Amino acid sequence: MQNFLGDFDCALDSKGRLMVPAKFRHLVPEAGGGLWVITMGKDKCLNLYPLNEWDEEVVKKLHSLPPGPEKRKYIRFYSRKSRTINLDKSGRIAIPSNFLEAIDSPGKVVVVGVLNYIEIWAPEEFEKASIEGDEAYLEGEFEI
Repeated sequence: MQNFLGDFDCALDSKGRLMVPAKFRHLVPEAGGGLWVITMGKDKCLNLYPLNEWDEEVVKKLHSLPPGPEKRKYIRFYSRKSRTINLDKSGRIAIPSNFLEAIDSPGKVVVVGVLNYIEIWAPEEFEKASIEGDEAYLEGEFEI
């Protein structure tokens, strides 16, 4: 498992490409061929998984659900709201425009390591989420 840690302010180029922070690029095994999966997150952000982590974390969990309509609904959602994307030789990924529109990104994003995957946030939304998370931690809502 990778350990993506930290957050980085990043700019998107005119084609909606994001330079994945070098600290994150070096954690992804070459065996994946530079393939990543991007999907809509639950907190008005995007989730970016190295392909091996996507298979391990998401696909395995979806297939372990009991058969029935709920399973089909989850699989359909994740299949529709996800794309396989390549890391180019310059270390960039092209984020589909509909994904950028979903997070209302103004051309700048915050890239956040979340242990085994990466979140991509519009700066304003990340600021709100960070304040809420910091307050919850300081108020003792969660501890490690």
